[in-house]
Amino acid sequence: MVTSYKVDELLTQTKKSVRNERIALGLTQKEFAGFVGLKYATYRFFEQEGKISLEGFLLVLNTLNKSIEYKKFLDGFEFENAKERVKSEPNISQNSMTKPIVSASQKQITLDKQIFGNELFYSVENGHIYEVSTFISIMLSGYDDERLALLLRYFGADRLKPYILKEKNIDLLKKFNKHLSYLKRRD
Repeated sequence: MVTSYKVDELLTQTKKSVRNERIALGLTQKEFAGFVGLKYATYRFFEQEGKISLEGFLLVLNTLNKSIEYKKFLDGFEFENAKERVKSEPNISQNSMTKPIVSASQKQITLDKQIFGNELFYSVENGHIYEVSTFISIMLSGYDDERLALLLRYFGADRLKPYILKEKNIDLLKKFNKHLSYLKRRD
């Protein structure tokens, strides 16, 4: 489970970290504000309340040589980039690597131990029938790269993506996107 932080906690940690950096540099609030290019009152309010404009925060990050890390953070957001690529790229036809084995209309799946391994069966005989939604949930509960690859291969990205998003797990989503981009490159 991914740990989530409240905004207040992040603001508190951010203002403390920047304050500690300022103190380590041996600068007063007023000196640091001038060094960064902010008004003294703006910077003082930031240290007290943790609130600052995005532009002001970026000035602080740049001054502290942390803008590279922030840029990497921004580059990690694939959603907007992916939407732009979809708009500009022609539709990619599905080949054998991206075309799902299980049709979208199929609501049940019969398990095959040779494909999915013994760990999913919980002492159930080979050929046990699962509802697709239950099966995908079971597979995602203990996901790894191999399971994600199997799920993509069997159900396809379009059918699997809502289940991935439902998990609200950024690591899972990143791995899903990584597998998907690998499959598209192989086309």
